[in-house]
Amino acid sequence: MGEHFTRGETTAGRAAPGAQGGPVVMLHGLLESPALWEPLSEALDLGEHYAPPLPGHRGDAARLPQALPLLGSEVALARHMADEIETRTGGRRVRLIGHSLGGYLALLIARERPELVERVMVVGAIHAGDCGKRPSLRTRVVTGMPLLGPVSAQVLMRRWLADADRFAAWMTSSLAPGERLRKVPAAMRTELATGSPRTIQALAAWARGQSALDSFRSIERPVTVVICARDPVVAFAHQMALARELPAAVARIADTGHLPMLTAPRRFAMTVRAWLDDAAAPTEGCATRAPAEV
Repeated sequence: MGEHFTRGETTAGRAAPGAQGGPVVMLHGLLESPALWEPLSEALDLGEHYAPPLPGHRGDAARLPQALPLLGSEVALARHMADEIETRTGGRRVRLIGHSLGGYLALLIARERPELVERVMVVGAIHAGDCGKRPSLRTRVVTGMPLLGPVSAQVLMRRWLADADRFAAWMTSSLAPGERLRKVPAAMRTELATGSPRTIQALAAWARGQSALDSFRSIERPVTVVICARDPVVAFAHQMALARELPAAVARIADTGHLPMLTAPRRFAMTVRAWLDDAAAPTEGCATRAPAEV
């Protein structure tokens, strides 16, 4: 996927947040890109960090037909990403942050390759492809119709990426009433424009068929679950169910829609900084606590 770790600089002789921990790996969600994390990396000195693209979501990301084996089972993609992380870190344990589908993949990596993971933060994460909601007609067409789905995905993405205003307007469907996008990284649109709509459609179809809540009970690494309380994409109850099932979880309630890193970047950065400093993360073996508001 062609991207190296970035080592953050320190300021005024002060160590970066959580500098004593492992590298930070950030996983974006469906129809996002690594640039989603730009506001966070600008707000915080993350130290050594890396944001890989999901299949099809950037020009250098895996794409069909080569990516087809990655979508052939529940764990193939997660194991592939874990192998890449292991190669880039030399096997050091990492701190994983995942948003939406990226949160699901972060948990799969923690389940399948716990020796690579120090701890996890998931934001607006799913544990099953239905997101706790009835799918829209557009979603059913794109993910459920083998012939029409890929064509529909190409048409929709072409229109969505045509200009910056249309791109930002489409993203408002992920916001809660009264929210606004504080900043939309221009590189998100640029990266997605170099990606593969056909591969993104195949990934979306794969995601729709996923369900792993029961198996997530075996995850022993500490997980901070940031629950987006007014999320129009992933139901609140769906996110709460995930927090309840994880044996070593802390739940944090964010009064936001699906994109707190873009609608409330300062508060989101403070939450991540606390997690990096280990103030918001439990020790291993800690039981789930009552949600705290962030």
